[in-house]
Amino acid sequence: MTLRLIVSSIFALSLATASTIWNHEDINSYEKRPHPVLYHHYDSLKILSRRFFYLQRIRWVCDFVSRYQVTDSTSTDYGGVIEAEHLPAIIETDNTQEAIWIWTRWHQLTGRNDYQENIERAWIYLLRHPAYYEHGGNPANVWYAVWNCGLGMWMEMLYRQVYQDSSFKYYSDSCRRFYLNNPLNPANYLENFVIAQSSGMAYEFAIFSNDRELLDTALARGIRVKNWIEAAPRSRLSYQSWAMSGATAFWGVCQTYCRFDTLSGKIWVNTFSESLPSFYPQGTWNCSHNLWLANAYHAANAINHSSSCLIAHRYITDTLLMLDTDSDGGIPATWTDPSTQDQTWVSTYLDFMGMDPSTIPVYVHDLALLDLTIPEPDTIYFPGDTLNLTIQIANAGRSISPTETLRIFVSGQLFTYVILDPIPFLELDTLHLRLPIPETAQVITLVAALSGDDNPYNDTAYFSHRIHRQCRVSGILMDSVSSQPVTAQIITRLFNRPTIWDSCVTDSSGNFSLNLIDSLFTLTIKPAVPYYRRYFCLAVPHDTEIVLLANPAQVLIVNSDTLDTLAFYYTTTLDSLNTSWCYWSIPRNGPVPYHITGRLQQRTIIWFSGNAVTRTIPGQDQDSLILFGEQGGNLLITGQNIAEELTQTRFLEEFIGCRFDSSGWGGFMVVGMRNDSIGRYIRGTATAGGNGANNQTSRDVISPLLNSSKFLVYDTASNPGAGIRRQIIHGGRIIFLGFGFEAVNRPPSRPDYLTRVQLMELMLNWLITGTGIEEKPNLSTIESQKLHIYPLVFKNELFITTSQSEELQMFDITGRIVSQTTTMPDKMTIWHLPQLPTGIYIIKGVKSPNTRVIKISSYSDRNLK
Repeated sequence: MTLRLIVSSIFALSLATASTIWNHEDINSYEKRPHPVLYHHYDSLKILSRRFFYLQRIRWVCDFVSRYQVTDSTSTDYGGVIEAEHLPAIIETDNTQEAIWIWTRWHQLTGRNDYQENIERAWIYLLRHPAYYEHGGNPANVWYAVWNCGLGMWMEMLYRQVYQDSSFKYYSDSCRRFYLNNPLNPANYLENFVIAQSSGMAYEFAIFSNDRELLDTALARGIRVKNWIEAAPRSRLSYQSWAMSGATAFWGVCQTYCRFDTLSGKIWVNTFSESLPSFYPQGTWNCSHNLWLANAYHAANAINHSSSCLIAHRYITDTLLMLDTDSDGGIPATWTDPSTQDQTWVSTYLDFMGMDPSTIPVYVHDLALLDLTIPEPDTIYFPGDTLNLTIQIANAGRSISPTETLRIFVSGQLFTYVILDPIPFLELDTLHLRLPIPETAQVITLVAALSGDDNPYNDTAYFSHRIHRQCRVSGILMDSVSSQPVTAQIITRLFNRPTIWDSCVTDSSGNFSLNLIDSLFTLTIKPAVPYYRRYFCLAVPHDTEIVLLANPAQVLIVNSDTLDTLAFYYTTTLDSLNTSWCYWSIPRNGPVPYHITGRLQQRTIIWFSGNAVTRTIPGQDQDSLILFGEQGGNLLITGQNIAEELTQTRFLEEFIGCRFDSSGWGGFMVVGMRNDSIGRYIRGTATAGGNGANNQTSRDVISPLLNSSKFLVYDTASNPGAGIRRQIIHGGRIIFLGFGFEAVNRPPSRPDYLTRVQLMELMLNWLITGTGIEEKPNLSTIESQKLHIYPLVFKNELFITTSQSEELQMFDITGRIVSQTTTMPDKMTIWHLPQLPTGIYIIKGVKSPNTRVIKISSYSDRNLK
């Protein structure tokens, strides 16, 4: 009677001291965050070698958790386990129950009762803070108590088995009753995860206790989770919530339904394990989510004996072990947290979900070989070198190891052997080897093997390494059309390595020579204008001669500013449009070589002045650009001080067709002219903030002259000109911007505005006609009362607008339908076309007389960069 009163008092006290848990607002906020993209599966990976001494690391975890047990006997939290290094005020029941499990398991594995006092203290805490009180009295948080009751049954079962002590059976019985009386709500993702976790542990407890009611209930709830997963396996198994993930649900089904019906369970695991992610790369507490994922893969492997599931479990475990960068036995709950924020509960997860399955059983005498490693793994070895190797031997047995022999074989032949001295329990011995490399290039294979002990499965380690030969790769770089030699710098990098292996510059005949090895390389070709930079992947088996081709770029970018940093905004934009470019910096390279501009694929120059105030376009360049435009070249000229500096010049007013009105426009927004056939598609954009250059201090206001037209303005009240466009009679086309294009960006608050890439695409589509997808006749639009077509030249796309709903079909000249689309009235439709051969195509309305004829030209080499 006295004991009952004491226990009741302790339980009542726990209501006032139970730790804070997540409420519904916390859970909802967490579940609304973005979820990670699923990674690939492990089918192509090999069985991993043993990188870690798991039994030693389990001891580290046990010690780490013991350091965070409350030892002040006057505290109401006496015996409880603190949540984390940086959270000393949080002491909870789940942490403490998991700690009892790992300490008890250590005794079971090794026969060493190192944590008996810790376990006794922990039971005192649990009697004050039982699992079924872990909801803070709030019915909405009953799931947290159910979670803890699952842990309570599972933990007490192991304790009773190992210590043959049934004095705490009433604790697990109380957890059983609470579990049976609280089925939870399957409409909630988190509660499905809790149902799976608690039912998987309850099922094991029911088998241990021969409890038919508990067994049937756990099975029924496991089947309920099974059906929930099957409704949307990919999304539900990739979900993360609180300390659990979709993998928790998968594990619960494996532990209940799949154990009950082994044949159907194997089919289920084979079917739905494909929907498990390979890793949860993001999310708060994602280390715990990934340990549940490892647990799920281990449970799947126990059912279907799949090597890929075994690899997945080992891979995740080893990956998370690497987070213990300070070797204190603890890891953080979130991948990106520092080592000063290790948490006890996720470290216990690492023990029982990750490392524990790889230590079963622990033998009396068991030496284990870990990896054979190279001290400097990036070293390239050649015939005649010496290969330095390291191998670690771990005593994974319960007692000091006996004397054993380690033999090293190279390509099947005994190389050497070593008599190993006895190694104490949990200790590591490191052996260093020096292997002379044969005089021929080959793949050498090393096998290290112990003479044999109680456990033969960890007595062998393997190592393979390629011995390379030096190779000379020579060849010629030439123009892809004329076969003329091309001058360029050629840079080589060993595949997947950032450092340069070798480089050279071609001679006047285009010849080059490189010193490489028999491996895979990436080649970067950096030619002079008008050619664009290209990349190649090259497999080198031996001395090789190759021919590399250089292609002229579509666009030449000219920088007249002293800064080279702003070119990034142009090159990356063109890269996004799959438009090839070459670059010329006047301050760095001198006068522009205009004689090569006729070889550009699209005969287009983008000129930007950046932050220049004077010499924005030098006089000699003005004359050359006039000649370029009159001979059919296209120009995009952009800069905030160009119009102001060149006001009243022939270049600005007679060639560009522009008048300078004023400078220093104070606003930063730019919008399209609604009555302009190009401007109507520019809802707006910004020239400050965001990811732009933020360099605009003196935006020019301009007006059109001659036959030019204004298509961009700074505002729609007085329409101050920001951009004009002009078709030169019998020549090319010009777009001139009174601001620097490098500053363009789309504000986050205006998703309808154009990005820098979108604005560039519209301008280039107008500048360059007769290529890509073009109209016939050769105008920028095909006008009719009802149907308007605006072609894009750098993509197989059309912009379509109609005054009414329209079903359009495209036919080739044989009458075969090659594409079709549906438009909405007064809205722009983007018609994505398939890759079509050059030719004439007819567009017809299905229910209207609208008919258009277009010509499509293909440029198969456009995307080769």
